[in-house]
Amino acid sequence: MSTATVPRLSAVGRGALWLTSLAVAGVLLETAAFWHGVRRAYRFSAGARRFERRLSSQHARVLILGDSTGVGVGAAKPEDSIAGLLAADYPEADIVNVAVSGTRVAGAIAQVDECLAAGLRFDLVILCVGGNDVVADTPLPQLAADCDTLLRSLARVAARTVWLAPPDLALAPLFPRPYAWLLGLRSRAAAQVFAAAAARHEVVLVDFSAPSHLAYFRKQRRNHFAIDGFHPNSASYQYVYATARQMLGLQPHPG
Repeated sequence: MSTATVPRLSAVGRGALWLTSLAVAGVLLETAAFWHGVRRAYRFSAGARRFERRLSSQHARVLILGDSTGVGVGAAKPEDSIAGLLAADYPEADIVNVAVSGTRVAGAIAQVDECLAAGLRFDLVILCVGGNDVVADTPLPQLAADCDTLLRSLARVAARTVWLAPPDLALAPLFPRPYAWLLGLRSRAAAQVFAAAAARHEVVLVDFSAPSHLAYFRKQRRNHFAIDGFHPNSASYQYVYATARQMLGLQPHPG
């Protein structure tokens, strides 16, 4: 009776198996790190406090709405957010902030509807939305329709709107490759939808995925994001605010 021989891996086979094991382990570690980062970003958002300053007597009324960038998630303190920086430059402005972390364009429509229901009217709206639609991959036809509905609604609550559109999310350190490359494609496609909608409704759009801004954020990109690797930090909020103020032709309050 003959005994079956157990085949042995060659040196090449053992090496290939070892490399495959290392690759799988690397992917698993990267995936675990990514989801840990996602959970940290959610916790980061939950702990943020949006800046708002209500004045009974004011020269101007400003509404800030949209997502976590309207809240100011990632800023070292609320005063470093878009709303906080605006308040410092315009001490007599009444600033209403209804932004909520995680909001997509469709969700911002509900924020406007609440303002309309309350009979609120403003001189200026600062719209911070779009990034979550890129991450969630909102279908482009639906995104275009949502943008039209949102901007039509905003025209009923304010004389002027400036839309601070998101940067290319492929730059966010949170997202590993190749997912970051996919987000880059989505960011560019969504930017075209945002620009077309803004043009249709005569809204000032600041596209932070444009080449000039892209070059800025690419320089030492980790220095432009908060510790969660997703939200802007205080320096980035300062850059975004200064860019928007310049486009609107606003001058800080003297003194």
